Amino acid sequence: MQQHDGIFKSAHEAVIFACNYAAQQYAMSPMAKLLQRGGNGSGRGLIGLDGAAQSGMVLAELQHIDYVHMLVLVARSAPRKERCECKHACCSGWKANPLYRDATSQLTDLVVPALAGAFSLRRFRLAVIEKYFGEKVKIKDVAADLGIPPRTAERHASLIRAHLKEVEKTAWTEWYGQLDGAGMIVSQNT
Repeated sequence: MQQHDGIFKSAHEAVIFACNYAAQQYAMSPMAKLLQRGGNGSGRGLIGLDGAAQSGMVLAELQHIDYVHMLVLVARSAPRKERCECKHACCSGWKANPLYRDATSQLTDLVVPALAGAFSLRRFRLAVIEKYFGEKVKIKDVAADLGIPPRTAERHASLIRAHLKEVEKTAWTEWYGQLDGAGMIVSQNT
């Protein structure tokens, strides 16, 4: 018996699709481009207005889960960089994706309780969070630049990573339940 015909194979696929689609300046995600070219796409019709609508529905569901969980899923799933066409001398052709940047910035303040009352500099917490989500950051260099002793830096980084790991685990569980309940995940015949 089939419960519903969702469009995504997993909750992970759904949030990645929505974050990638939302990050595009021109309303076509990489997945949609594959589908349009007739590549190895799924044939689910996620191009043009259909893709925009589906992305919007996923993002709307994302707002129904715990706020910190939402931030963690966005930080994990959104592209970290996006193309920049400004052609200024200071530009490398890439800029921070506002969706990713805002999520990590807010998490920087929300991980403070994980430090159990220890004082921590915001710039250091941000570096640890960005590294956790895949940025190439040298935590020891950031700590040295801020004058944080190495043992203190490692202890704080360890607490932040452990906290994020636990929050992320819970976030994925909650997110799957939310999307499954909304009928957006492909169900298996039982």
